[in-house]
Amino acid sequence: MMLNTTQPSISRRLAELSSATELRLFEHAHGRLRPTAEGRLLYKTVQQHFAALKGVDAVAAIMRKSGTGALRIGCTPTLGIGLLPPVIKRYLGRFPDTHINLQTLGTPQLAEFLRQEAFDLVLTTGTLDVREFRPRVMTRGNVVCVLPVGHRLAGARRVDPERLHGERVMSLSDNEETTLRIRKIFGEASRIEEFAIETNSSITICGLVAAGNGVGIVNPYIASTFAGRLLIKPFAPAVEIAVQMAMPLQTAPSLLTRHFVTVLASHVARL
Repeated sequence: MMLNTTQPSISRRLAELSSATELRLFEHAHGRLRPTAEGRLLYKTVQQHFAALKGVDAVAAIMRKSGTGALRIGCTPTLGIGLLPPVIKRYLGRFPDTHINLQTLGTPQLAEFLRQEAFDLVLTTGTLDVREFRPRVMTRGNVVCVLPVGHRLAGARRVDPERLHGERVMSLSDNEETTLRIRKIFGEASRIEEFAIETNSSITICGLVAAGNGVGIVNPYIASTFAGRLLIKPFAPAVEIAVQMAMPLQTAPSLLTRHFVTVLASHVARL
């Protein structure tokens, strides 16, 4: 009755099991069945397999809920400081058990590691080759001019190359499209000679500006992290800068990665 079936049905199933395994699993003793040593061993093995299957079900349930494993993110240093911290905080608020590996590199290095599938996704304000990747623009903004606190242009609504005449202007030393466009604008305004300091990092530019070493043109994401330590002004003419995301083409994104992209898209939509 405990098995919710009849005795003949049970006998038939046991006979089928013995036949299928070609083992003597039970023997009759005083009108009752008792398992043989082979029967006991088979039972323990089946128990272990059922336990393993339950474990698989449990892991699958966890994965359906939040994914599992490490989420490997590569990004440029300015995005690692200026864009991702609140995104990661919000993400971990939803999926607190996720292990995140965040590496900051230049765009060429990000592209190389993406080719090797060393990252689950990368984010950059640089240029990714559309012939190799399928970059997705997550958000767009315009570069800004950063000035020391108390600068003579503190009251200006926007800053252009003419207003920066005589200023020590800091420039990025890379050949990214945004940097080349800024240099072209200053060249057309005959102000290219005013680039007095070059560096490979917008973070360094902001630090130098905050210390009073001159002015700079940087992306708005890193500038916002220095709010209160320097002045941030719109730059004219507008120079658009896009945050691009890309993932490996050979492997479908993990559940963790898809969750992160959803949180990131929600965050940038509110910027």
